Amino acid sequence: MILGATLLIYAMVFLRPGDPIVALFGDKPVPEGTYQALREQYNFDKPFLVQWLLFLKGALTLDFGTAFSGQPVIDLVQRAFPVTIKLALMALVIEAVLGVAAGFYAGMRRGKLFDSTMLVVSLLVIAVPIFVFGFVLQLVVGIKLGALPALVSSQATFRELLLPAIVLGLVSFAYVLRLTRTSVIENLTADHVRTARAKGLPDGQVNRRHVLRNSLIPVVTFLGADLGGLMAGAVVTEGIFNVPGVGNLAFQAVRRGETPTIVSVVTIMVLVYVLTSLVVDLLYAWLDPRIRYA
Repeated sequence: MILGATLLIYAMVFLRPGDPIVALFGDKPVPEGTYQALREQYNFDKPFLVQWLLFLKGALTLDFGTAFSGQPVIDLVQRAFPVTIKLALMALVIEAVLGVAAGFYAGMRRGKLFDSTMLVVSLLVIAVPIFVFGFVLQLVVGIKLGALPALVSSQATFRELLLPAIVLGLVSFAYVLRLTRTSVIENLTADHVRTARAKGLPDGQVNRRHVLRNSLIPVVTFLGADLGGLMAGAVVTEGIFNVPGVGNLAFQAVRRGETPTIVSVVTIMVLVYVLTSLVVDLLYAWLDPRIRYA
């Protein structure tokens, strides 16, 4: 997966129109000697596959090359990555807690006012692009009301990241809500739930231990895969709120054509996706006793 991701992103950057060395100098003419030296330094004078193999060779020793600013890419990523992880985890908590709670309540009251309202709200959230929510909440909550900071400083405090985390988690919140609601409705008529009620267990215990717990299995699967999606979606959100994370770093690198920075960020995101998938597989055993006992 990692090899395929790096090869794909390398191919897309390689096919990008324009010369990144020329773009680096803007409107100024590039001296021929400087131009050739920079092409050799960043391996732009070599064939595509050779560039990719050289990157993989350096990545094995955590040497991801040098950015156009002269700083090692690994240093830029080390400064930006914790901010994006913090933002993505905040968004994940928001969507998981609110989405599961609203979905469970809606599923238990299928066809009632709250259920219908949540279905309409989730549909609207899914239909509206994330950058629209970003600019609207930034204007209303951050600027008009002043309830939360409209932009994020270099310190990236919890309060500054709260508004972009809400924006980042909105769309996934709608999917979690709908997925939880559907799963709860299915489990309400399951054999094990009817058996638990027939044995005389209290409704609260049946709902918590048998309905909600079994309903979380597909939700956990979605949340695990969504962490990688949140980091990818952070490119837009970090750009709107000026968050100093890897999303903003990747966006600026794409504009400048910095291949080492782009591929390094994508590689780390793929690693995070693989690790979260492993955690999800382990959580299955805790949620589903059939897997644990097998």
